[in-house]
Amino acid sequence: MAAQLSLGNRQITRILRSSSGRFEQISGIVPDVNSAAHRQAVLIGPNDLRVRTQTGGTPGAGELLITPDAVGVCGTDLELLAGTMGYLTDGGATYPIVPGHEWTGVVDSVGPGVNGFAIGDRVVGECSIGCGVCGVCAAGRYHLCPDRTETGILNRAGGMASTLVFPARAAHRLPPSVDPLDAALIEPLAVAYRGLHRLPAAPIGPIAIVGAGTIGLLCALAARAIGMGPVLLVEHHAARRRFSAGLGFDAVATVPHRFSQVIDATGTPSGTAAAVQGTADGGTIVVLGLCGRPSVPVDLDSLVLRDLAMVGSLGSPGVWPEVIDLVATGRVLPSTIVSHEFALDEATDAFTRARDADPATRKVVVRPQRSAASRQAASLQAATDPERPGTASW
Repeated sequence: MAAQLSLGNRQITRILRSSSGRFEQISGIVPDVNSAAHRQAVLIGPNDLRVRTQTGGTPGAGELLITPDAVGVCGTDLELLAGTMGYLTDGGATYPIVPGHEWTGVVDSVGPGVNGFAIGDRVVGECSIGCGVCGVCAAGRYHLCPDRTETGILNRAGGMASTLVFPARAAHRLPPSVDPLDAALIEPLAVAYRGLHRLPAAPIGPIAIVGAGTIGLLCALAARAIGMGPVLLVEHHAARRRFSAGLGFDAVATVPHRFSQVIDATGTPSGTAAAVQGTADGGTIVVLGLCGRPSVPVDLDSLVLRDLAMVGSLGSPGVWPEVIDLVATGRVLPSTIVSHEFALDEATDAFTRARDADPATRKVVVRPQRSAASRQAASLQAATDPERPGTASW
């Protein structure tokens, strides 16, 4: 059920989807971030995550000041925490890092020269942000720009904070009816959607998705929404197979036969090996998961002798309007995979929950504008409200 949150001192009205699926108009508050301390989760170094307070930023030319209210914890965030993420090991990124590339929030103020955004707009933002002027960006491959930043990963602060200064050219407005939990997962949904489109355009047929974590499930949901498939999820954890079945997908522990189209969404050596083994001669494997290791054994002879194509997929360039439409029209509701929510002050607990690899933990989300006390109260309400499916922590 929708609830009013007292977060600051500016009143706005918004439409939110309740747990029953109805749309309700409620009053909300946008905090006056210019008069409040700015809090952010910060990765100081490997296995060192802290929440600290400092002066908030103001938007410059072409920028928005945003109040994030839902931020997903991703496998890439866990690699940043561990110090194994490729950008750290090759020197491209350095600590400290404010994580949070899967985020949504509300516009608090608009910098000079910005058009198309207003205070109170719900927005999401892309992860890869190119320079916008080089030949790579001009070709639409801004996710490969040599001077790019990546939100919450590479030389740009992420959304796991009470405020976020963000370039308007990389932000997208959402209809007010989109729930914050759905909005926060538009970024990983866009990654999944783009991965699906790295598969050959023809023939369209069955797709095996190895791994039923966040990206694997979002691939399956997106594929079904756009008419690809049928989809088979391959997952060795029984709890994840049961959850996948509850979403209406067939899920098995091992690949039953070879598929011409396979997505590896595991980020593990064993998952990659299963994907290669499960691909039919002449087929294509799209690799979406980062493993955080310097190398992973791959049977290169099998790739050559069976004429396999193995394709990486980085980010989500050029697909955001299509993905936003999938969510805004209700064809994909990413929030269905959220299992835990935490306050910003509980960021360490959120990362621990995500890292512990409990099969019952699907997607962990941090809510920067909520307190631990309100989280505990909401958990109590969820436990006593039979209409509210709720998440384990909120």
